[in-house]
Amino acid sequence: MKKVLVLVAAISLFAAPAFAAGITNTKHNLSASSSNTYKADTNTELCVFCHTPHGGVIGGNAPLWNRTNVAGTLTLYNSATLDQTNSNPATVSAAILDSDAPLCLSCHDGASLTGALKNPSNAFTVAENTSGLAEIGSGMALIGNDLSNDHPIGMDYGNVATASGATEFVAPTLAATGDKVGTVNPLNLYGPSGNSVMWCSSCHDVHNGANAPFLAAANTGSALCLTCHVK
Repeated sequence: MKKVLVLVAAISLFAAPAFAAGITNTKHNLSASSSNTYKADTNTELCVFCHTPHGGVIGGNAPLWNRTNVAGTLTLYNSATLDQTNSNPATVSAAILDSDAPLCLSCHDGASLTGALKNPSNAFTVAENTSGLAEIGSGMALIGNDLSNDHPIGMDYGNVATASGATEFVAPTLAATGDKVGTVNPLNLYGPSGNSVMWCSSCHDVHNGANAPFLAAANTGSALCLTCHVK
């Protein structure tokens, strides 16, 4: 699976113009040239607030990540209705650090956004790279470090689906090229085949704002939810 992630990251470099076009008119465009309320004061670059081709965060699953990890201690989702142990990973490292959560929360935790980029643009000062963005850590964009009321991430969907039975969850499709669940708009699961872990990006596509809030597919009639849940 690591090879797949590396391949995806490599492909993303060649597809950067397409990704840029996708986020240009979304709230993830933090450049000064955007029409968003919260944006950099001067820096007109588009991708630099998340990615860098040089000097990015090393380790984990960061795709040339240009941000620091999430600040503070995280509280994970827990529910008595998901009694399979893999639905509530025992440690933050297992559930969070091996997922894409640090990438998302490095802005949405409400504390990390104004930190310096790992590799800021040489054309702009540190202040020009971060000023004007502090307010993203409030309002609807604020997720914070308490994930106890959010959808579980780091959850082994395959094990939960097996333990709960076909009357509750749609069985995942396991494949060496990446596990998925659903058929019409399949959602991506992560980890080696047979270990289908849900990440933030299972349900969200951060480069595409067509389905707010950056959903991987439209949720009309709860279609996104019903991709996994049998109701």
